[in-house]
Amino acid sequence: MWSLQDCLSYAQENNLDIKRVFLNVESSKKNLFQSKAALLPNLNGSVSESRSYGRNYDQVSDQIVLDNVKSNNFGISSSVNLFNGFQSINTIRKNNYDYLASKYDAQKVANDIAINIVTAYLQVLYNKEQLSVSQEKLDLSTLQLVRISSMVEVGQLPQGSLLEAEAQFAQEELALVNSSNQLDISFLNIKQLLDLSSQDEFDIVDPQIEPTVLINTSADQMFEQAMINLPDVKKANNNLKSAQRSLAISQGARSPRLNLSTNWGTAYSDARMKFDGFDDQGLPTYVDYLFQDQFEDNTSQSLILSLSLPLFNGWQTNNSISQAKINVERFSLNLQQTKNALQKTIEQAQADAVAANKQYVASLKSVEAQTESFRYTESKYDVQLINSYEYYDAKNKLFSSENSLLQAKYDYIFKLKMLDFYMGKKLNF
Repeated sequence: MWSLQDCLSYAQENNLDIKRVFLNVESSKKNLFQSKAALLPNLNGSVSESRSYGRNYDQVSDQIVLDNVKSNNFGISSSVNLFNGFQSINTIRKNNYDYLASKYDAQKVANDIAINIVTAYLQVLYNKEQLSVSQEKLDLSTLQLVRISSMVEVGQLPQGSLLEAEAQFAQEELALVNSSNQLDISFLNIKQLLDLSSQDEFDIVDPQIEPTVLINTSADQMFEQAMINLPDVKKANNNLKSAQRSLAISQGARSPRLNLSTNWGTAYSDARMKFDGFDDQGLPTYVDYLFQDQFEDNTSQSLILSLSLPLFNGWQTNNSISQAKINVERFSLNLQQTKNALQKTIEQAQADAVAANKQYVASLKSVEAQTESFRYTESKYDVQLINSYEYYDAKNKLFSSENSLLQAKYDYIFKLKMLDFYMGKKLNF
């Protein structure tokens, strides 16, 4: 047996749409980390080996060689951006806002699915009660059919009364079948929301829930609470802040760039010989220049501080700034639209709850009145003061009012749950 909380928890962990949006959150988180790591100096190493054949210039030995030559180069380089118009800092801020917006988007998707599950859960409860009402109605007709059949047999009622009772019984059998089908469909709907197989055994806890008293909270108060609790406006607000940081990044492209870089390298060539002194005739002599000696002797280092000034780039920077300003305006309008939509939704939800409350109260009174009316009609029918048509009409009116009460009850419960949702309360019974 699944409670509403079981359904909500299962969906949070297993729903594919929720999993997908949380992958977007993880991706945004990685982008934020990467933008922070971009502030660190880079470090690169290089190793190369080359072989030359025929006449070539050997850079290591700084001479023309005719033999086959093998040479190696080794290097380590590092550079760091000292200033780039605060583009790196603004990129971090932008990615942080994107990360927050993705989190709020994931919360919104999870909330939407939770509302769908609550709706489906209440639909199952409604259809269960509807089936129970239909069964009670059929049971009453069964007793009435047996009673009328006995009276027809002894001649107290005409054959037509039995035919009318059988027709009524057939109609109520059909209503019971329709109620059973609706219950099956509602079970299928909630299983599909939970991504369960239609073949899985599934049933829900049947809590005894009754509508609570409608709390007279103003729409403005609910809106203020919704601004705090719901992710819709928070997502739109962070999207606007991200667009503002994008504008700052574009404006930073006009600033000078200051970079610091350093390099270390060494090389080896088997064509290079090491001076070993002079022979007896005063001529210079050479010996093989060992790898480890060349590796140490051929080292070089450099430290470079460079400044670049953006002078003209085909109007790309100005166009980028203009586009970024348009995006800021677009997301500013989107934020206001989101606030307006939320305000209208809450006002509508409150009006719906008030209307549902009135309908529920009226339905209660209607059922009470129809119950008394049916009892009076039934007592008259038992003593043959009225015909069967009047009896069945009163009976159908009673069960119609009971069906209306069921609809009003669950509609009112759902409207109250929506108000609780906007107020930041848990969707639970």
